[in-house]
Amino acid sequence: MRWPLPLVFLGAALLANPAPAADGADWFRAVQYTSRATVVLRGCSECQGEPDDVCEVRRGAQVQGLEQYARQRWPAAGRVKLLRSRADPDCAVPAGGPKGLFAPSGAIELAAIRVASTAPSTALFDRFQPALAVRGWPRAPHRRKGEQPQPAQAQRSSLRLAVVCWPSERGWPHPAAAGGDGRAALERTNSCEWWLLPVKAAGEPDVEAASFPLGGSPWPLAFGYGDGRWARAFDRSSPLDDSVLLDEGRAREEPLAPTPAVDSPPNRTQAAAARCGDAARAKLATLERFDQWDSQLRGSSRRSLDRGSWTLNAAAWMGHCQELDALRAALEQQLGCAVEQQGHCAGGEEAR
Repeated sequence: MRWPLPLVFLGAALLANPAPAADGADWFRAVQYTSRATVVLRGCSECQGEPDDVCEVRRGAQVQGLEQYARQRWPAAGRVKLLRSRADPDCAVPAGGPKGLFAPSGAIELAAIRVASTAPSTALFDRFQPALAVRGWPRAPHRRKGEQPQPAQAQRSSLRLAVVCWPSERGWPHPAAAGGDGRAALERTNSCEWWLLPVKAAGEPDVEAASFPLGGSPWPLAFGYGDGRWARAFDRSSPLDDSVLLDEGRAREEPLAPTPAVDSPPNRTQAAAARCGDAARAKLATLERFDQWDSQLRGSSRRSLDRGSWTLNAAAWMGHCQELDALRAALEQQLGCAVEQQGHCAGGEEAR
């Protein structure tokens, strides 16, 4: 089957921006790490009814892009595959429960992290004066009971500014729909924090050295992914550097989106607006590029994206489902939020 334009070019076209684009290594990536010498879990390789086997995770970090990480990450209900080296077999472990990957007592961390490419400036050090640290890369907030940052000497050359976003059952990395794929993008339900993370000389994570929390005492202030105070931190076309904190941190505070009551769910328009607000509407160049591709591919001047409710009319893309998936993924990366899809796209092969 042929498409009008290779899908990889569609995403690249939408992401094109006159401003310098952030390198792939500068965007959020899934990072699985532990400072323990060895962590032993039990999981399945094929998850076809075979008994669980022992899976060992050694000290260090495994890193993967969010889109690649999402593919077939959940091979069975409640099971999430660990990031493994090429030499190790797959291992899907329970996500929840007392011994699950995300359990409060777990020793393996998973986070979506965007790390600056250079050491922080003296201006950032002067403003935040990092003096308290934890040993190793940070543990998830629900695992910090009894832990307190301790006085430490920060070495600027071995630290990198980072946005650390934590897993959420209603966001990344859990699936958004039935199937084995997890979410490939973060949601506002993912809680994030500012950290100075230690790296080795070659730039790889140093999971045993001291990490310094920023913007809170003793722990960093939590905020939802896409928070307007630091919009550029969630804009793939903008590099992550000190100016994001030094300049954008003075913007109006945007609170973390509240969790809706179970017996009174918001309607679709309210849910989408909570994910994509004024910060997304301000990215006119991205929205206009999407509309241009929308018109060109479908041959219609009627927009399929409603910017008021942040819903995308999938039925209007009949026969162009793969293009829709590629453009929607690129659009969500640029806007830093999820666009709700209404209806069903027919006449094209469904993405897996």
